[in-house]
Amino acid sequence: MGGLLGLAIDPTAARAAEPAEPAPAEASSMEASPSPWAATVELYGFAPLRTFGSTTVRGFNTDFDLDLGQVLRPLTGAATIRGSVEHGRLGLLTDISYVSVAGQEGKLQEIRTRSIEGPLGKRSLTLTPDGQGSVDAGIANIQGIYDLALRYRFGDREAAVARPGSFTLIPYAGMRVVNMQYDLALQAQGPGRTLTFRGPNLEGSRTLQGLNLRGQHSFDSTVVQPLLGTQAMVFLSPRLRLFARADIGGFGLNNADDYSWNAQAGLGYAIGNSAQLNLSWRYLHLGGTNGANPENAFNVNENGIEAGVKFFF
Repeated sequence: MGGLLGLAIDPTAARAAEPAEPAPAEASSMEASPSPWAATVELYGFAPLRTFGSTTVRGFNTDFDLDLGQVLRPLTGAATIRGSVEHGRLGLLTDISYVSVAGQEGKLQEIRTRSIEGPLGKRSLTLTPDGQGSVDAGIANIQGIYDLALRYRFGDREAAVARPGSFTLIPYAGMRVVNMQYDLALQAQGPGRTLTFRGPNLEGSRTLQGLNLRGQHSFDSTVVQPLLGTQAMVFLSPRLRLFARADIGGFGLNNADDYSWNAQAGLGYAIGNSAQLNLSWRYLHLGGTNGANPENAFNVNENGIEAGVKFFF
């Protein structure tokens, strides 16, 4: 009892009885260090204002030049997502794009079989519209692009909010899988067509009156391409950043016509502290051929606007 009373009336003794505050070094060691792991996920949509190029299916070639409305009307499905994960400065990234379109409009400029080499020599057969510059063609297409790459980061960790001047530069290398499926439907009806035959000892032509042309041809191509690219960003203000990326795949590994490239530049604005709205201009090229006879080939160019929301973890 006396001891407790003495403690109550002796302030020095009371302070001595209190637990000591941790030293500065001890306090800093108790704070959680930042995790070496980081990740991003971006949900985006690509709206090509113009899509143009050509498609060859079993030797039948069609040209197309489509605006955004002509692309969106026959759209039957789309799924697009990007993501990355890193430990320290080394990480992985992926970009998955799947688009399915049915009934795109096209024009068949010339209908021909590829030249055929046989016992009787080289032969070719060509059907050309008379008084008409093209034959109607419908193109159903499934376009899948799947990227997986190893990346290394220079500069600051990716974030939704950062100080002005903060930058990130990320080169990457990996592989791109391009899957293209085409169904080509041909239809023409008119007063006449010219059929031309050329062989080693024979050449001639014949006009076919009242020809009705209908045909359906398909091909499916999956190509694995080496991929090199880089992406970069710099903050203009704590919430506004400028970003860009570019890549190229193919390098003639399968053949000279199997290649792809992509270029993009835009602005991002932070909403909250862990999400960002992105708006950019993008140009995408895809090209490939089977190098066989009859030929299956595609040459696609897409130029338009991409919008997305990116999350930082």
